Amino acid sequence: MTEEMRQPAALAHADRRAALAEARAQLAPALGPEAARRVRAFENGALYVDSTMSGALLAWLVDSVLLYGAAVTAAILYGTGASDPDRAVGAVVIGLALIVVLPFVYGWAFRNGRALGGVMTGTQVVRMKDGTPVGFAKAGWAMLVRTVFLPFLFWAAIDGVGQVRVSIDRTATARLHDSGITRLP
Repeated sequence: MTEEMRQPAALAHADRRAALAEARAQLAPALGPEAARRVRAFENGALYVDSTMSGALLAWLVDSVLLYGAAVTAAILYGTGASDPDRAVGAVVIGLALIVVLPFVYGWAFRNGRALGGVMTGTQVVRMKDGTPVGFAKAGWAMLVRTVFLPFLFWAAIDGVGQVRVSIDRTATARLHDSGITRLP
């Protein structure tokens, strides 16, 4: 790839960053400086307010503890109540199976991106492409990834590598939309 071919993409990225900085400055009076610093743009140019790291962490933690707690509880109940001589093996199998199955069920039940953790923290998981809810088809997978691969997700979230979904601050994003500045130019 020649230097001339790379230059327009770099300019487009610089223009997008400048437009985002200008939007943040215009939104600061309506959102406050802290929320304005968290204003980001979806791939389609629509603006949103990113959740705080603590809000996203707490939402993921609540969902993970709930799901792991249910899986461990079911395994313990089976292990203590079964008369099978191999009940310890059965309990482990049940626990591991539920760690995989429960996130799908939980994700499908909260396919709008607002599971219990999100409701508690005021966040919502949406598609990075355009800000739409995750939807039924992807919700189970999204919850499985969020709960089972939690440590890896925090690394990816901090690093920003290959984001497909993002957690938004619903209240601040609603205030952003009320301000009338909703897209990058």
